Amino acid sequence: MSQPSLTGILRSTVATVLTLLAAVAFVAFAVALAVTNVPDGTRDLDAYRAAPRCPAAPPGPAECRWTREFTVSGVRLTSKRGELDTVTLTDADGGRQRTAYTDRGPVIGDLAKGDRVTGTVWRGRLTEVAARGESQDTDAAPDDLRARYLIAGLIMIPPGVLVAAACVWRLGRRTVPNPSRGMVATLGLAVGVFFAGLFSPVVASGAGEDLRVTAAVWLPIAALMAVGARVYTIRGRNLAG
Repeated sequence: MSQPSLTGILRSTVATVLTLLAAVAFVAFAVALAVTNVPDGTRDLDAYRAAPRCPAAPPGPAECRWTREFTVSGVRLTSKRGELDTVTLTDADGGRQRTAYTDRGPVIGDLAKGDRVTGTVWRGRLTEVAARGESQDTDAAPDDLRARYLIAGLIMIPPGVLVAAACVWRLGRRTVPNPSRGMVATLGLAVGVFFAGLFSPVVASGAGEDLRVTAAVWLPIAALMAVGARVYTIRGRNLAG
């Protein structure tokens, strides 16, 4: 086996270091995102739940919750991925407001043009609609953002750590011309785990942004990928032997 040239080693080392720095920055960004946002992730949701009813119509955005009647002037239900169902509501003054929903829930799936609904307004946003004894949050309602940022961490941190580990491994063997099967398997696992992270929230979307459900989908997929990477590495060693 021919020995790699000094220039080849240098180029490979520079590329590996740059990839390592990018992976570390990727992980650091995900960690900072979670640390910064998770502690206050329910601040708006708690304020909304604790907000009292407005005694009268507020002159502008207010911390109290104000309810008023609306007439449904349009309903658009879609099955396209990435698009939300929408309902256009008209108030007594003729003002129109377009509301969006993450699911068809107990209310909007049965709405038709001309129906009457009761809307809840908080901080100037229409956060909830109610009809026939049922209520449903709009897309403007405050959420528990903790799960959202923790799911983002689940998507970003494991593959970033795997890429960083493969880079450190490669730097320790920089004089060897080609990466080992273990390094290739680690990088392949990083890519697979990243896409598993993207895929898991989609599968778990019926439960909303639920970290436990998303992790329950992600963990078996990641475990199977890890086993596959291990088998690939061991088989390479056996062939080499």
